[in-house]
Amino acid sequence: MACLRRTALTVLLISLWGGPALRASIPIPNEAINFKALGHWPNGACYAVEALGHTMVAGNGAALEIVYAADPEAPVRVGRTVLPSEIYALDVAGAYAYAGIISYGLAIIDISDPDAPRQVSVHPVPARIYEIEVRGDTAYLAAGAAGLRIVDVRDRARPRDVARYTAEGSAFEVDLHGDLAYVSYGQGGLHVLDIGQPENPQLVSASMPWPYLTGMALADGYAYCALSNNGLGLLDISNPAAPQPVFNVPMYGTVWDVVLDGANLYVAGFSSGFNVFDVSQPAQPVHTGGILYPSSMKVAIGDTHLYVPTSPHGVQILRIDGTGLPVELGSYDEGGHSMKMDLVEDTAYLAGRYDGLRILDVGDPGDIRELGRWPVYHARDVAVVGDLAYVAAQQDGLWVLDVSDPSAPVGIGHLPSAYAAGVVIRGSVLYLADRVNGVLSIDISDPTAPVIIGSYLTLGETLLDIAMRDSYLYLAYGQTGVRILRVNTPSAPLLIAHLGTGGFSQSVDVQGDLLAVAEGDPGIRLFHIADPASPIELGRFDTKGNAAGLDIQGEHLYVASYPYGLAALDISNPTAPVWTGTFDTAGTAQTVYARQNVIYLVDMEDGLWILDHDEATSVDDGTVPQRTLGFTAHPNPFNPSTRFAFTLDAPGHVELAVYAPDGRRVARPHLGGLPAGDHVLTWRGTADDGRPLPSGVYLARLVSGGAKALLKITLVR
Repeated sequence: MACLRRTALTVLLISLWGGPALRASIPIPNEAINFKALGHWPNGACYAVEALGHTMVAGNGAALEIVYAADPEAPVRVGRTVLPSEIYALDVAGAYAYAGIISYGLAIIDISDPDAPRQVSVHPVPARIYEIEVRGDTAYLAAGAAGLRIVDVRDRARPRDVARYTAEGSAFEVDLHGDLAYVSYGQGGLHVLDIGQPENPQLVSASMPWPYLTGMALADGYAYCALSNNGLGLLDISNPAAPQPVFNVPMYGTVWDVVLDGANLYVAGFSSGFNVFDVSQPAQPVHTGGILYPSSMKVAIGDTHLYVPTSPHGVQILRIDGTGLPVELGSYDEGGHSMKMDLVEDTAYLAGRYDGLRILDVGDPGDIRELGRWPVYHARDVAVVGDLAYVAAQQDGLWVLDVSDPSAPVGIGHLPSAYAAGVVIRGSVLYLADRVNGVLSIDISDPTAPVIIGSYLTLGETLLDIAMRDSYLYLAYGQTGVRILRVNTPSAPLLIAHLGTGGFSQSVDVQGDLLAVAEGDPGIRLFHIADPASPIELGRFDTKGNAAGLDIQGEHLYVASYPYGLAALDISNPTAPVWTGTFDTAGTAQTVYARQNVIYLVDMEDGLWILDHDEATSVDDGTVPQRTLGFTAHPNPFNPSTRFAFTLDAPGHVELAVYAPDGRRVARPHLGGLPAGDHVLTWRGTADDGRPLPSGVYLARLVSGGAKALLKITLVR
């Protein structure tokens, strides 16, 4: 990262008593089919921060937040706006923040009123933006596999690409010095470009001084370089046409970025933590101190403080003492890696892997409010009964909290455990999934003193999830599949069935006689369990990505699958599940909770989404006209073509798209305007590129204005 300037706080006039921001429409991620976003609590990982004096502009999941931190022990958020996706890179120039948002590109935000920052535009970029440098009316983007992108931002409502430069590797950083841009290209080394004419960048040199190069800081003819697993390096760039390596200092972990602040060099990375070097003699750096954060990213320099984004742990606020030793002053942490949740009426209890228990009022999904939190480390699961919340907290065991006052949860009971990962409750017995040891049966009749009364031990295996129906436990054991225990005697759980896996059993759910298992990459499996001792496999479905969490709701199964978000399946016929909708998040979807048509989706980096599944009915087979649009397909089944018929009450924009069973769009027979009246469109069973599609069941979706319809069609070759 280029040396960050200590920018005077001349643009932002902070008002700590501003009123609440006006409510706006909810930005949604890449694709939403048959789902409507009702609300979004975007708190998540912090990857980027910029400093304006004592003010931070920070990413918190998908939220851009403006935080006044003159008192580092009590930072105050004064404004925020929610963007369509997680923030990974930031720069601030004048009254605007420029954010690289995952899966979208460059967002430009007007921060002239810090109480109410406002998104101005989003400029698409086809890869993750790792670094942004804005100079005047031009933004330089290090955009991974898409290389260096140069964007004209003088009209911030309509940015436009003016040039790009691509080479082997991924562009991780761009630093500007005069008319030169220095681009770190990972395994492609260092590329120096002449940008005297931004619309026509010219290569000056490309060198490979070390195997991998991620971050840089330039000063006085030198470039300090972050070398990933190879530590810290120094390049002599006095001749940009021929950079020469000077030294390489090995360091533990992955060194990701470097920032220069006078004679101090700040080095950040993963596992390597945050480190300080005295570089008053550039060729002889002296390590003066460090703090071992699990993850530290791009350091920002304020007037008197440093701001270090530490991914799931928010922003750490530091100062450097007279000996070069970093001293922690405070932190700002509003995010965390959300894992699982429980819902009681209009209150959501969210277990955060690094963030403890968060208690949210979700009565108005468009205005989700945090009521309180419990700061236990590594919360993995939570179950709430009455005024008590039972939290599985990894190595911190099982906690019992009194949540009668959600604003001030109080720990009243605790039971040590090697790795508490999941919890279910039946009466006065709690069953704890201990990832290391197995299942523990715990008497909670006195919640202040929980007591183990039985166990099913599976040392050496990995227990990931637990579900219960009647007197039976269903356990997801990763690579060894699913086990079913009878617990009519809680003190003596008894194994009655063991199901192998074709993947990695991560999650289980039970409704009636149906068991659903999330298997990771292979998708999901469904079993008939009228006799739990003799499960019968009914069907499978290969979801996109890795199926991680699921919930059965009537004839629908909702699957959280990373990195793609949420998939809805019609399981009215469990031998042949049918995809009926998708909601792509920008992070790592973990868990889904369904309450009739309202779906709560928990994402590690993207927070909590509240969704309306507006197609929560069985999918039409296409032979009977639907009330909406009169949409039919004939013939069905078909070979080689079928005719889609529908009626428009008024002229309008129409999209007709065809989806594979896993939710991938495979064809778009029509996109554009049509007049009012009856219409017939023929589809010949081919993809958009003309390739014939294989036999199988597909879904045709017609959308016009606010009306939409979904048909199941069958191609038989």
